Amino acid sequence: MMSLFSNIRFYVLILSVVLSLGEYFFIQQWFSDREKVAMLVPLYAYTALVYLYLAMLAGPLTKVFPFFPFRASYLKARRAIGVSAFYFGVLHARFAFYDFLGGFAAIPFLDTRYRIALVLSSTAILILTLMAATSFDYMVKLLTFPKWKMLHRFVYVAAIFILIHAILIGTRFQEFLIIRIVLGIGTVFLVGLHIVGLLRMYKIFKAPEDSHG
Repeated sequence: MMSLFSNIRFYVLILSVVLSLGEYFFIQQWFSDREKVAMLVPLYAYTALVYLYLAMLAGPLTKVFPFFPFRASYLKARRAIGVSAFYFGVLHARFAFYDFLGGFAAIPFLDTRYRIALVLSSTAILILTLMAATSFDYMVKLLTFPKWKMLHRFVYVAAIFILIHAILIGTRFQEFLIIRIVLGIGTVFLVGLHIVGLLRMYKIFKAPEDSHG
């Protein structure tokens, strides 16, 4: 029990549950019945996206900047951050599919754009489900680390599918330029970190501390 309360992953997961409840009750309190679902769906979506980005950022950021503050804690929390992305993604999918679109009965009436977006988002949720289900030390040992690592690389496929999903039917994504700008900057930064990491791996680019050696 003591090890549970000293594990940062526990606190990340608790924070995520509290945050989801806070967002839900905030929307229930401050918006009309007509607006509630329309506000809750994108709120859960972008919360999931932030968690997913933080999970994807942990590895490349701490490799490129090995003296990053709280580096060990950040890496330790990464799996719980990824599980939280899955959690908010499921909340988004539940309210969007059943309360906003109308559930399975509405699928025959959706246009091609919506159907493609649903297939992509469903695939992304499936990938996040597999990643969440294997985000435990026992599963790493069971799968072996190379296979576990290969499975979790599919997070990039999920991220691409989620991005296309947002472009196709994300109303907030289409309406607000600031969201597209922030997402673009974040994507460029993440890709840039991966490029620097690869350059260092192949000794093309040295880390600042190596250049004085």
